[in-house]
Amino acid sequence: HCQCSPPRRPFGPSQRAMRVKRNKNHRRILRFFRLTFGVQEPYHVLVDGTFLTHALQQRIYVKEQLPKMLEGRTTPMVTNCVLEELRSLGDRALGAAIIAKGYYRLKCGHEDPIVASKCIAQQIGQQNERRLLVATQDPELLQTLRDVPGVPLIRLHGPVPQLEEPSKTSQKRKASLETQKVRAAEWEKPKLPKLKAKEIQAKALAEQPKKVRKKKGANPLSCKKSKKSKP
Repeated sequence: HCQCSPPRRPFGPSQRAMRVKRNKNHRRILRFFRLTFGVQEPYHVLVDGTFLTHALQQRIYVKEQLPKMLEGRTTPMVTNCVLEELRSLGDRALGAAIIAKGYYRLKCGHEDPIVASKCIAQQIGQQNERRLLVATQDPELLQTLRDVPGVPLIRLHGPVPQLEEPSKTSQKRKASLETQKVRAAEWEKPKLPKLKAKEIQAKALAEQPKKVRKKKGANPLSCKKSKKSKP
């Protein structure tokens, strides 16, 4: 199976405008996840079999398209469970299995492979501490991951990969973090006058002219010639 990108027709004005708008949205969404959850380049994208199979049907070269979409260094990865699930489907998913084999293998710790969607959900956990992005077409997995704050999700709309808007859970977490910052600022307010007074005092001390020390004359005792001892 050739993984080369097929030749594309040149974009018309309306398609070009849509592409510009889509790229702008992707930057805004990535900025949200970077500032709120620390998701940043190089991006680690956990890809499942549904995404790879759909990409192959649409003749999309995932390794080439993801960095373009995210506008940064990107590492697509799979778990052993994803690879084994694709292999178990036989000829139907042979092409996707071959592609997945060439991706970075994320250790999932399952000696006996489990369902790929459950494996991916376990890698994300409750907080997505490893700051992974997930590329999937599985509706159930998408819904599960939307309930975890800070998980950027990638889906294919026909031949176009798109970054989902942040989920309600992620937006709530952002609002909660902002509230905490405001509360911390309010707690600090009573201390501000004291801190300001200290700053003024330190500045005043720094601006005071330093006393110039007078040079002391030479010690007369040190100038005396040492008496030569008689032989």
